Amino acid sequence: MPDAVVCRGVAKSYVTETGSVAALRSIDLAVGRGGIAALVGPSGSGKSTLLRLLAGLDLPDAGAIEVEAHEVTALHGAPLRTFRRTCVTYVAQRAAASLIPHLTVREQLGGAHVSLARRLEIAHRLDARADQLSGGEQARASLAVALARETPLLLLDEPTAELDRDAAALVMGVLADAAGEGRTVVLATHDPDLLRHATTTVDLAPPRTAPATERRRVDARAAAALEVRGLSKAYDGVEVVHDVSLELRAGELGVLLGRSGSGKSTLLMAAGDWLRPDAGSIEVAAPGVVPPWRRIAYVAQRFALLPELSVLENVELPLRLAGSRREGATTALLAQLELDELADRRPHEISIGQQQRVALARALVLRPAVLLADEPTSHQDAGSADLVWAALASAAAGGTACLLATHEEASAARAHRVWRIADGRVV
Repeated sequence: MPDAVVCRGVAKSYVTETGSVAALRSIDLAVGRGGIAALVGPSGSGKSTLLRLLAGLDLPDAGAIEVEAHEVTALHGAPLRTFRRTCVTYVAQRAAASLIPHLTVREQLGGAHVSLARRLEIAHRLDARADQLSGGEQARASLAVALARETPLLLLDEPTAELDRDAAALVMGVLADAAGEGRTVVLATHDPDLLRHATTTVDLAPPRTAPATERRRVDARAAAALEVRGLSKAYDGVEVVHDVSLELRAGELGVLLGRSGSGKSTLLMAAGDWLRPDAGSIEVAAPGVVPPWRRIAYVAQRFALLPELSVLENVELPLRLAGSRREGATTALLAQLELDELADRRPHEISIGQQQRVALARALVLRPAVLLADEPTSHQDAGSADLVWAALASAAAGGTACLLATHEEASAARAHRVWRIADGRVV
């Protein structure tokens, strides 16, 4: 039986305003029908590019690609549209991009596939639109919709990046079943649990590691930088955060651990004063520092980088707005997060993981009193995640109180304080 996917010497570069960016260099790949192939490698190694080439969304500069006996590079016009519609389903790293924003999950699944929502534990969200779902719910909904298309090839970009371990296990289960039914799965991932299900692993670049960082002791007498007291928030009568209190001192690195939909993001947005709570109070201790955005910085799951600015200009923007002259601050952050060679590129010219590190650098450049970061390592490989943690530890050593929301249990070992949140309640 011929392989479902074959790549021979595939190469791809992108020509941008800042020059040519080599995304892939002479990649060979073969995946049998019913197989699960995992693409691994650091951010920027070309995983997403290869998925887009397999989907027929981009064309390679060199090499040949065959998918289900179709020579993809030879397809144009109507045959290419037919291939995309009948042979392949692509789920982007931004899960919401794979959902139709004005339709509910139920309307996109169709009645015959509601069982997929039950298996992925989002049946209670069938009548919600994408913007009403948490990041983890969007990821599972986009997978359900993708599976409902019943194409022979399924391409997934970081399908478990925003999922806690239990939700990720649900995804692994449905993918294993799809492969068992003869469908072929190719996915980009940093998830070691997901890698164990792969029948083929393709490393697009050698791994790298960052220097290990020690968890610095914090003076127990240090003043509280962030105080949250009795915070509650409801949407449409459904309470998402209930009576949460927590305190973080200057120089502490705190972690808020919880599953997707547990209320982590809502709590962070309320703590940062971007969302008005129904009850409770938030105090940020940074006397004399105005405006408020200089006291507290927020890294959201959606990075909000300005597309017309370069990486360097995005990171420098808070300094310019504040009229600050911190010589070398931007350069040091870019080097620390291994972004210095990307300084002149625009956000769309770098990977999602690199964009996430740019957003972190931008948040840290003013040395805020408090940093709030929502899943700051969700799109990072192991080496890049170490870079993020090193930057956070450095910020904490400089006096910033850092509060991270994450589903990654291993993060607890890196934190001074850990709170667990479930169904909106800190336990």
